Amino acid sequence: MFETIGGRYDLQNHLLSLWRDTQWRRILIEAIQAKPDSVICDMAIGTGDVSIPTARRYPGTRLFGIDYSPHMLRVAKRKIAAARLSDRIELVQSDIRATPFGPRSADVITSAFTLRNLPDRETVLAEFRRILKPDGRLFILELALPDRGPARLVYQPFFDHLMPLLGNLLSRTDYAYSYLRESVHAFPKAPEFLEELFAAGFPRSRAISLSYGTAILYICTATQKGEIR
Repeated sequence: MFETIGGRYDLQNHLLSLWRDTQWRRILIEAIQAKPDSVICDMAIGTGDVSIPTARRYPGTRLFGIDYSPHMLRVAKRKIAAARLSDRIELVQSDIRATPFGPRSADVITSAFTLRNLPDRETVLAEFRRILKPDGRLFILELALPDRGPARLVYQPFFDHLMPLLGNLLSRTDYAYSYLRESVHAFPKAPEFLEELFAAGFPRSRAISLSYGTAILYICTATQKGEIR
């Protein structure tokens, strides 16, 4: 799917989120608070909308952008070159369920709008845990639906009906944004996903609701094996 929509991916996401996706990524990046010489892995880098501002925000860090899609990586490579950050961000084509990185090799992992696309989250989270250093941090940004109140009454009809129509039109497909709707509905609510994170070795995890619950930022810390704080 991402091979067919990569060239228009950024504009579609900006328009359909009313540019809130830019704000959500900015909140994620500010939360990282990376130290100089930190190794940051951006899992499923897409077109680079997390890696590029992260590299600018934290000079002295080393970034790796990992993605399985050659087309997404080509788009990211062009944007990184245009930002003059090719010496800061190294692109790696890999399945994020089995990356080429060694154990305890990363200080920070970011993952934006990725996990809901993968059926085997347990495998992905285990891989994240494997490559993170003790006390390394994981930042997961995902779309969500408001649980209650006026936000749900207003947003859910847009998300379930209008957004798929507009998104499919913009992407020139008849499935991409219908799939987006289905994947968001299928992703666990924050309390259930926090339980998955706990089981995967991230007992120090919290969920931050953004834009009235239309996105959630999960901030997680990898503890020593067997350690619960």
